[in-house]
Amino acid sequence: MKVWQLTYPHNLQHVTAPDLKRSEDQIKIKVTKALLTESDVAVYSGSVKVKPHFIPGRFAIGQVTEAGADSFVKKGERVYLAGTTEDECAPDGLRVAGETTDGFYRDFVLAGIDDVYPLPPSVTDEAAFLIDAIALAEHVVDEMNIDVGQHILVLGGGLYGNILCQILIYHRAVPILADNNPERLARAKRSGIYYTFPNDDTLKARVLEVTGGKLADGAVYLAFANRCEPSITFPLVKRDSHVAFCSVTSKPLHVNLEYAMKNNVTVKGITESREFVSTAINLLANKAVNFSEFTFRSYREEELSSLMEKYSALYESNAYLPEQFDIIKFIF
Repeated sequence: MKVWQLTYPHNLQHVTAPDLKRSEDQIKIKVTKALLTESDVAVYSGSVKVKPHFIPGRFAIGQVTEAGADSFVKKGERVYLAGTTEDECAPDGLRVAGETTDGFYRDFVLAGIDDVYPLPPSVTDEAAFLIDAIALAEHVVDEMNIDVGQHILVLGGGLYGNILCQILIYHRAVPILADNNPERLARAKRSGIYYTFPNDDTLKARVLEVTGGKLADGAVYLAFANRCEPSITFPLVKRDSHVAFCSVTSKPLHVNLEYAMKNNVTVKGITESREFVSTAINLLANKAVNFSEFTFRSYREEELSSLMEKYSALYESNAYLPEQFDIIKFIF
């Protein structure tokens, strides 16, 4: 089979690897499409350290080519591949595809029965790549015990922030989105998010205005594609509230907890949401999320290396990556 192998930073090669041999409790899947994400670019650039001859690729969908006779998924079925899987031998009990274990930039993968999710016909290939963002949003709602009518401040208006606000609305909470990128705020407005404000010195006054002078009931800081100081969340929430810090990949985040401790604020850290993948698929199937404002671009498999290099240059210059879904097509 063919794999995209990273031998050292900025050197991604398309090489031949031995064919995979399936055991009875495994499923063999032909990768049909994979996503290019910030975490993949971080691995490619060397910002996230991996061992040589590593296969990147965090998110993918594919088609089942081999499965056991008693498997609930059948040959030919379209599936979403879990980016995070359980591993008792790993330090934190988890393996992260494309970061702590080989990812999905290859022809075939083997997966356990609990690590593939059948996709209903109503969920398109493009929509499937929203699953992680929706699962993270559902995890946030669950961890923060968000209730109807609560005002939740979301710091970071990128793709994940936009989806989070939509899921908060779905749960009948009231999101307040803050970001300094006018394009992000405009996209959020078009997606149906009513309260969108610049993240500047006027933000506290805006939050007080929206909440009737009571501050936010909770806040979420999205660490990816967010450069504001994390601790600014604490003066914007009520006493005894929850604040969540979220990231899809491990990264250092320095937070001053003085204000949080004075006001009995509960701090949550969320980096993976595998328990909510099935919920996310159901929400997509029921059209709970509007993704018409998002741009999806497809690339041939042979364009992967040049696309990685282009985004790596932006990443290393501390510039924002383009906010679009870059989908790599793996041809049968």
